[in-house]
Amino acid sequence: MISSGSKSIRQRSGGTKIKSPPEDVVYSSKLSSPRRSQPSSVLAPTYMFGLFVLVYLATYGFVMLVERQLPRPLTIQDEPRHPGRFIAERVYNHLVNLTSLGPRPVGSFENEVLAVNFLRKEINNVIQQSDPKVHQIRLDTQTVSGAFPLTFLDRMTNIYRNVQNVIVRVGPVVESAHSLLVNCHFDTVPDSPGASDDGSSCALMLELLRVIALSPTPLQNNIVFLFNGAEEAFLQASHGFITQHPWARNVRAFVNLEACGAGGREVLFQSGPKNPWLMEVYSASVPYPFASSLAQDVFQSGLIPGDTDFRIFRDFGNIPGLDFAWSKNGYVYHTRLDAVSQIPLASLQRTGDNILPLLLNLVNSKQLVAVHQYREGSLVYFDFIGLFIVTLSSTFTILVCLLTLGLVLLSVYINSRAAGEQLAHGSSYAGLLVRCAGFTLVNYLLCLGVNLAIAFTLTKMNRAMSWYGAHLWLVPLYIIPLLILSFSSILFFTHNYLAKFTRFKQSTHSSFYYNVITDSTLLLYSLIMMLLMFTYVGSVMVPLIWILSLSLFSILRSLHPSLSLNPVSSLLCFLLFSLVPYMLCSYLIYCVLLLIVPIMGRSGSGNHAEEVISFLTTTIFSLLFNLMTPCILFVRSPKKVLSSLGTIFFVSILLLVLTPLGFPYSGELSSPTPQRYMIMHVDRVYHNPYSIPDQLSVNSSSTQGQGSIRKAKSGLWLIDLDVNSPKTIDHLISEGSMSVVSEDSDCSRELYCGLPYFLPVYTFIFHTHWIQDRVYTPLGVPLDLKLTYKHVEPWNQVDQSNNTQPPVNMSPTRKGTRIRLSFSLNGTDHVNILVSPFTGVELVRWSLLEGTPLKNKSKFRGRDTYFVFYTCASNIQSFHFWIELFVEEATTGHLVDMGVASHHVHGEKQLTKPLASFLNKFPSWTVTTGWTAGMKLYTF
Repeated sequence: MISSGSKSIRQRSGGTKIKSPPEDVVYSSKLSSPRRSQPSSVLAPTYMFGLFVLVYLATYGFVMLVERQLPRPLTIQDEPRHPGRFIAERVYNHLVNLTSLGPRPVGSFENEVLAVNFLRKEINNVIQQSDPKVHQIRLDTQTVSGAFPLTFLDRMTNIYRNVQNVIVRVGPVVESAHSLLVNCHFDTVPDSPGASDDGSSCALMLELLRVIALSPTPLQNNIVFLFNGAEEAFLQASHGFITQHPWARNVRAFVNLEACGAGGREVLFQSGPKNPWLMEVYSASVPYPFASSLAQDVFQSGLIPGDTDFRIFRDFGNIPGLDFAWSKNGYVYHTRLDAVSQIPLASLQRTGDNILPLLLNLVNSKQLVAVHQYREGSLVYFDFIGLFIVTLSSTFTILVCLLTLGLVLLSVYINSRAAGEQLAHGSSYAGLLVRCAGFTLVNYLLCLGVNLAIAFTLTKMNRAMSWYGAHLWLVPLYIIPLLILSFSSILFFTHNYLAKFTRFKQSTHSSFYYNVITDSTLLLYSLIMMLLMFTYVGSVMVPLIWILSLSLFSILRSLHPSLSLNPVSSLLCFLLFSLVPYMLCSYLIYCVLLLIVPIMGRSGSGNHAEEVISFLTTTIFSLLFNLMTPCILFVRSPKKVLSSLGTIFFVSILLLVLTPLGFPYSGELSSPTPQRYMIMHVDRVYHNPYSIPDQLSVNSSSTQGQGSIRKAKSGLWLIDLDVNSPKTIDHLISEGSMSVVSEDSDCSRELYCGLPYFLPVYTFIFHTHWIQDRVYTPLGVPLDLKLTYKHVEPWNQVDQSNNTQPPVNMSPTRKGTRIRLSFSLNGTDHVNILVSPFTGVELVRWSLLEGTPLKNKSKFRGRDTYFVFYTCASNIQSFHFWIELFVEEATTGHLVDMGVASHHVHGEKQLTKPLASFLNKFPSWTVTTGWTAGMKLYTF
């Protein structure tokens, strides 16, 4: 049959002159036969682009719909039909009672007395209902003091006195030596009722305690419920528990419940360190998973200005755990709008339905009693749009990455073989890949530059942050310009540059151009994937799923010529292969936007929120679209696509500039997007340098040890939290008895600008405004620092005052002087201490904490600074401390600049009449936080 066929062919071709194939014939090295490349007449109709857009928009809409799905909440009436279930209505009632106490800053009566009494009362009610033959339940209230270094924000030393914890331990009758910890905090920031952060978690834990304590099934180990009363004071109470409470010794793992938003779904955003069994139990336990190692990478990178008690249990307790938080509706986070009305019952039900089985499976697991045996290893994990969770061990992830890399190389090999006859003399497929990779990078830089220029222009035109109230503005402002530039660049690059390296005389060989651009992009993404893999970054799953899907598509397309010759089929097949990775990435992007966008309203006006969002949007969507945009080569009329996108862009710009549609703020209670303002009424007193005798010892009540006053002023300090501050309230500034706003000029002359920074955030909230009172008004804030003792001796001499040697980090042979200065400080329950030694002087030790003092990131005149955050929850007394300085031999003159700040963050003295009057004038689309503070500066 074969031979006869061959003979027939020879007979038909006999006597015929063989002609050269036309120029638009492409040879396949696989078949060694010519095939005609597609002319423009067989390119896909332009409406195929519209189909792509509709499918991708529908997918994104589906993702948004899935994200909003919550279970039906159970009420108390449902309880008889659902015995042993978590009841959301009971949680809601607890939350109403807790938030009705009002804001609960550390040191307030509401926090230290009322909230503690409420929790103890509810816990005792549960204990009375439980069966002592099944569960052993103990209740304890801890009052604790301590100190620790904290590298959060600009770094600081954190000191606390008399903060409180309410602790319950539920365990079997036969006592176990192994415990699982679950943690919340009941304190709040000033002015906030703290419904989501973190009253909801404490209300949830009360219901979890009730369900577990009333269960007829005994636990195999203990669950310790920690209601901590000082988290907003930088994680103080959790540190006091984990380092000093006797029950902490038996804690083997923990679950931390937090919030940086209100309502929605709780996300598992930190796991470990190591201990992959925790994620395995989570994935096997929860009915509604929401977890991502990408979220963990983002949070631990420091991009999110926040921290949780997870850090304390991990770093000071060496305990692994899981960290959960609500992240939706971050607009109300740390504001007076964080009320019960912002939290749906369904969110409480969902979180309870997840956490209850998780706790039970963790506490009864074999791993809890032998954590050290299951410690090693790590997981890459993510949920697929909330339906199920995928966990990959590090070893398996490496294998999948290597397999995927192999598929990419196979795709490149097949396409390079097929491209042999298509390349111009002297050209190589590898050379084209390098050129295309360079094009991809240049195109990204071009898109980034244009989008940053758009962001800069919008900021200068006072049209910044339109996306803050409506994420949709990101599409016309940054995503459409990205698409326009990417499409145009690809068309120009292929038709005017890439064609020079081929035998083509026309510019219609879309299939070849698509192959080489896609192969180069896959290789670039593979490089990113391998870097993430070797650095054990959980985000590796994002490029992995894209590379895996589209390398399979590329191989399939190369092995089926009919598919590669039909642009419509190619596009539909691409759509099919890209849909799953696109859906997953859309899900992740949507969740990231829900988290990141509200943060831009509190990140400081000096950090250029418009440019930051422009950069993030360009980078994220460039990575998302790089494997999609080459499909424009298959479209018959790309000019129509570009003109449509351009029209949308220009119309959107006109609407933004000429209408109020882009105004970012709203005071609508159902979905607020307010502009934040933090304002303090400040009393600032600057002292002249104080010359200290070589040996000084004075009583702390003496008037010595301060220096005379060189300047004093009072006024309102506006801390600008976004780029539109204070322009949106300019009309308020000129009213009343206050002068026109001007930037404070003290920053170059005074430590920390002479301003009472409550947090060590100067490196990113440095753009602030000062409204001077026309007449200096002492505000009566308790604040006083006195030098009480000075001791001088040679550096290498043993310190006779406490018989200590020089610090181990300092050489005892250095020539210089050791000077110890002792101080007495009086203030409110929230006090800051700032220290900056002069040139030639080093702070080597202090009484605040053992070890080398932790330096702050900010500098003052090129000198090191140190920031101390001190909280006293009750029984406020004078705070005595000393610092030890090393003074180089040739150094003379002043030793150290010091500042102290005192804050009235609660109570009757929180607001002065001028401050209260000023805050009352703010429009409904703003939300304010304010208090009275004092600041004093000294030079010794």
